[in-house]
Amino acid sequence: MLGEFYIEGKKEKVDISDILAGVDELKTRLDELEVKGDAIKSQSDKLAGEAPVSGSSIANWNVAESEVVSIGTSNVKYKLHSLLLSIHNLMGTVITVRLYMKVNGTERKVYEQAFDASSDPLGLWIVNGTVGIHDVLRVTLQSNNATDDGKAVDYDYMLEAM
Repeated sequence: MLGEFYIEGKKEKVDISDILAGVDELKTRLDELEVKGDAIKSQSDKLAGEAPVSGSSIANWNVAESEVVSIGTSNVKYKLHSLLLSIHNLMGTVITVRLYMKVNGTERKVYEQAFDASSDPLGLWIVNGTVGIHDVLRVTLQSNNATDDGKAVDYDYMLEAM
């Protein structure tokens, strides 16, 4: 609306273009706030974490070290809250669990521990606290008992996207 406007009780005229410029500035700031609000919501939605992952792997655990599961994605940041393995099907007295992840572009062993299926708990809490990963974490297992080949090893883990 163009034209001259006067405020009741005042003698000076009001320039409507100044009011319209203020409204445009307000719209711009509201749009910026909406973008910031969406970014905050995107981050807070991640706090619920991802759905827990459970499964099992079958391999020849005695013939060679074999992969149980790979966790994560290359160049994506996650918080790994827990990793459990079940050795309830195995008979070996030396069950070796190893974790591998890239360090400066080369996969390196970052964890190794041996367990005894006859005396250790059948459920192994390999990661029992939060650890950040930004690449694939490969979980392997090896047994010293040939009868363990072809047996299932169960796993369960929880991730949170960052």
